[in-house]
Order: sequence, then structure tokens, then C-alpha cells
Amino acid sequence: HDLSEGGLAAAAAEMAFAGGLGVELDLTPVAEASRLSDPAVLLFSESTTRFLIEVEPSKATQFEAKFAGLPLSRLGQVTSSGRVRIASSSPNQLVDSSLSDLKAAWLKPLAWE
Repeated sequence: HDLSEGGLAAAAAEMAFAGGLGVELDLTPVAEASRLSDPAVLLFSESTTRFLIEVEPSKATQFEAKFAGLPLSRLGQVTSSGRVRIASSSPNQLVDSSLSDLKAAWLKPLAWE
């Protein structure tokens, strides 16, 4: 999923909606690689040529080898929790919401009468 419309947080949520599964991400690798620390920037930056890619755990090493020498960070995992959880190096959880709550908020602008 590209990060062009809503950034990493929106892409992670949209991917979770599509699969009906949860996701747990840690933005620490992105913060360190980019030298950015503002959670809002990390969550919602729409800078170009960035993607969030889901890979089967058994194929992660092969996938990472294909991108050797390019900026790539492993951020987390798919879960069966039905929640989107995003943390960073700070002690506070940045996002911890149910898929149903996030999807309702995401769809709300489309529910005009």
C-alpha cells in the first residue's frame, strides 16, 4: 500500500480493514532511519515513494534480500486481535484502536444523506 493518502497510519488501517485482521507496528526503525521524532510526521507523512508491504513471515528474509542496499524497515506484524496498535520509541502507545471504530471513522465522510 502506498503512503500517499494519509501516510503510514492510514495505510496500515486500510490494509487491516481489507483483511479483517489486526496489526501491531513499532515506528522506532522509521524514526531512527529518517531522524524524525514527531509522531504526527511518522504517522501521517505523505512523502512519495514509500510503501507498506505485508509479507508472510516465512518469506520475510527472501523479501528483504531483494531490497538489499535500499531503505527498508521491518515494522511489525499482522495479528488476530482486531486492533490497530502503533507504538514508537516513546513509552506511550500512539494508536490503539479497534478495527470497527477506525473503519466507522474512515467511512463517516462517505455517509452523507
